[in-house]
Amino acid sequence: MAKWQGALMLAPAIVFAGIALYFVIWNIYISFTNWSIFNPKPKLVGLSTYAALLRDMIFKLGIEHSAIITAIVLAVGTVLSILFAGGLFFLRSNVQRSVYLSILLYPMTVSSASTGLIAEFLYMRQIGIDWLFTKLHLPAVSWLGTSLMSQVSVSLIEIWALTGLGTLFYLAAFLGVPKEIIEAARIDGAGPFKILFRIILPNSLSGFIIATSLMFLFSFKIFTVPYFLGGGFTNYYLVTATMYIYNAWFGEHFAMASADAVIITVIVTIVVVAYATYLLKKISGR
Repeated sequence: MAKWQGALMLAPAIVFAGIALYFVIWNIYISFTNWSIFNPKPKLVGLSTYAALLRDMIFKLGIEHSAIITAIVLAVGTVLSILFAGGLFFLRSNVQRSVYLSILLYPMTVSSASTGLIAEFLYMRQIGIDWLFTKLHLPAVSWLGTSLMSQVSVSLIEIWALTGLGTLFYLAAFLGVPKEIIEAARIDGAGPFKILFRIILPNSLSGFIIATSLMFLFSFKIFTVPYFLGGGFTNYYLVTATMYIYNAWFGEHFAMASADAVIITVIVTIVVVAYATYLLKKISGR
């Protein structure tokens, strides 16, 4: 009876995994064809679609922009998450900790479309941040005026949205550190920062794996915020890898869209698996 109960509980996951696997295989197959509006009857063309994709300037811009956004979000978001998690960890009141953590997690409850719309208003010269800078007699910033500033502007919104998530996982890892080690460090006269960076962080590598992996996944596959800020696919400063998929698919270049999806999946898988394997080896080797 217990075996049947276990099988029934696993059945939905198995069915979902099977459906997902089917579409992954189907997508990979399409990427090796020439299916598009010009070729309504797809034929296998080997790596020709991938070769054409790698020659596409817009695709390369999308990968470059996604990589820049991801690097900024990971660097800044990780530091902020660690500092916020450290501050929450040292709070004595569980009520205060819960309230502050809820505030940090609030951006995760806002839909991506709403976040993109808010960002669009924030970066408007007449009513956004530049309006406040003007009132304070500070120079205005061309938030979306150059390619690099566009990536920085998108990254700031993503940092706001994802820092709370990173804080949650770091805090969970920090709370799992044995209290005896922390108390011993306090007796030896170590302050909060020394305890955080010398004691807690080295014993919380599992938090690193989850938090940074999720930040990487969300930021590299970003779509909605740059789509709203750029007004669609027309602003090449804000093109990302996933926006290229959207534009190619709805432009009926199905094979190109599928090839881009495969490349993104391969990049994400390699980075996350390599990173997680490296940290897990460090954890097991201690």
